[in-house]
Amino acid sequence: MSEHAGRHPLDVDLADMVGGLLDDDRAAQLEAHLAGCLVCRIKQLRLAGAPPEDGRTGDALPAPAFVVPRVDPSAEPAAGELWLAGGDERVLVLVVRTGDGRALVAPVTLDTEAADDEALVVDAGTSPFRTALALHPALATELPRAALVGRVATLVTPAEVPDLLAGVTATRGAAIAGATDPRLQVRQYLADRLGSLETPPPDPAAAAEGPPVRVEQVRSELIADLRALRGAACAVRPLDAWDDLVLAAGNGWLPLATLDEVGVVLVVLDTPHGLVDERDFDAARSVLTRLNASALVVLARQLSDTAEVFDSSSLNAGIDMPSGAHTPPRPLIAGLAPFDAIAKFLDQHSGARAMSPSTRGPIVRVDVADVLREAAAHAVADAVRQGARFKILPKRRGYESLAGVSALIGDALGTAFTDGSVVEALDALARHDVSKDDE
Repeated sequence: MSEHAGRHPLDVDLADMVGGLLDDDRAAQLEAHLAGCLVCRIKQLRLAGAPPEDGRTGDALPAPAFVVPRVDPSAEPAAGELWLAGGDERVLVLVVRTGDGRALVAPVTLDTEAADDEALVVDAGTSPFRTALALHPALATELPRAALVGRVATLVTPAEVPDLLAGVTATRGAAIAGATDPRLQVRQYLADRLGSLETPPPDPAAAAEGPPVRVEQVRSELIADLRALRGAACAVRPLDAWDDLVLAAGNGWLPLATLDEVGVVLVVLDTPHGLVDERDFDAARSVLTRLNASALVVLARQLSDTAEVFDSSSLNAGIDMPSGAHTPPRPLIAGLAPFDAIAKFLDQHSGARAMSPSTRGPIVRVDVADVLREAAAHAVADAVRQGARFKILPKRRGYESLAGVSALIGDALGTAFTDGSVVEALDALARHDVSKDDE
């Protein structure tokens, strides 16, 4: 089974991995995911440390005392209820209060081992799932009502919510041991997941009222942009049929365009769900070979605004170095708009920009120091804005402490043009006490 990047494996897959029931390829895929995912590593450790069933020795994992209540998507949220929030990767949350089309919610997990002193542990006897829960009230976030997709259960009554949040009816986790405590990463992960839900999902009824995006529209806009911004060196042509490419046609793929920039040939196509299994990769290899292309630009979802780029090597399984683990096919470029993905690949491979004559007017003298100060000011302002999204106070303060040092950073970078050392200048800036500048 092939997985999209960033999607977590199922718990049953992790259980099979702990029990040694997976083949080598699947086990290697899970190992690669676990290397970068703290949440799944915690799940793996919990499964690996589970006692044998009924206390007996053996390979069988115990069947957890876990109840999955029926999800009710038609209910209206009320304080004290557990709800699912989000789209493909949903989050379990406790509704703290509601009003004006929004709800204040706190994330809930089953990983009580990851609970810290800002989290509350609800014991199994109180939990509607018959297993303990970890509640994180410090990460409570307001979400639009549309982000809540289904009621799972009632944890407490509305009147009991204050006592629960105050820790009267629950216990707190162990204190954070230091800056390297992995539970800080769990806390940040939950905060990021809730933060990503602050924009409500699209309303299907509203989407139905607007005209659907047509293939001809996407094709014509992409071709016009490429011709306008890549210049005469890039020959772009519409592609409206697969001819004898039966695998691509059978998968429901739609051809959009081909382009040739100094011998680098790209084929742009639309797919319902990207390239996800061996059948997709077989069809992609046939398109690449039949059209003698350097790479394919694949719209990741049907007429979506993001694309993935695959060349011949990335359409085949590989071996990671130095681990030697086998890896499934994966894109060279992902997560960009189709035009940006195409431009990035062409800039890396065609060399047309290097051969193009300059189209700029008369040369104007530029003060490099001013340019660096302006760039530093933009970078610092952006970093300070990012700090506002962090729920962990020390981390937010670290970002906000950059405010007011943009000119100093610009001056430090400017030492590169005065025979000075940028490293030493930045090191001195790091030791500089900005608060004294205000005295």
